[in-house]
Amino acid sequence: MWTEKVFPQKPYDVDRLFRRLSMDPLQYVDDDNKILKVPLRIKRHKGVYSVQFIGTDEQPCFEISGKDENTKGEAVTRIREMFDLQMEPCSIYTAFRKTNISSLVENYIGMPLIGEPDVYSALIKNIIHQQLNMKFAYTLTYRFVSRYGTEMDHAWFYPQPEVVSKLKVEELRELQFSKRKAEYVIGIAKKIVSGDLDLEKLYTLTNQEVYEELLPVRGVGPWTVECVLLFGLRRKDILPAGDVGIQNAILKWYQLSTKPTKEEVKVYQKNWSPYSSYISMYLWESLSG
Repeated sequence: MWTEKVFPQKPYDVDRLFRRLSMDPLQYVDDDNKILKVPLRIKRHKGVYSVQFIGTDEQPCFEISGKDENTKGEAVTRIREMFDLQMEPCSIYTAFRKTNISSLVENYIGMPLIGEPDVYSALIKNIIHQQLNMKFAYTLTYRFVSRYGTEMDHAWFYPQPEVVSKLKVEELRELQFSKRKAEYVIGIAKKIVSGDLDLEKLYTLTNQEVYEELLPVRGVGPWTVECVLLFGLRRKDILPAGDVGIQNAILKWYQLSTKPTKEEVKVYQKNWSPYSSYISMYLWESLSG
């Protein structure tokens, strides 16, 4: 067993991290002891890693632990990225201190970007979440992963493309997938298995190149690409312009008379670059308090 301590800069909002993760029934969240379980595939092997907050507001600290010493370096790197443990809250605050969104930033500064374990799970999750309310989106994803995925040490691994590619539309329909959404998920898995879609390649591409790579895939629209960029590739300057939650939060925050269009949201993003991903998180969080 190995352990590694990581010290993010303050402020780091641990409570919001745990609260958002606890919304997802696939996540193992021990709020009392501030422990998360993270499922990672490293070098084609599955492993579950424990992440425990052992610090204070003044000195945030997470202790990451795992069983295989050979995976330590990559596991720590990926977990640091997943939970944004390298966040620079002072730089974010300074960038917006004199803007008309400064009070939003003050309210939520320290909230991290919360990513998925890998691009594949981010893509499949957001295909499933398309056009669903949040509660049912989590329920449907749980049904899918718990039926076809793998549980290890209380953590869930998404079913691999080799498994999903062999499913029938009727099987997913039994879980309450729409026919079209079932076709999308199975079709994407088949493209990955055949080599027509290389998700690892996305890490090396610019945001625009990721759009160009993913948009031709059936079932993938701009919203899904933006969610993959934000939650899978963990890019810092993403504002999903077509997201209803983002639009409603902007409507509420600026007390607009009508909900902003995608084009109007994109204008806001220009003012929030290069940290618009954080503004996305703050806007979503502002809807729930």
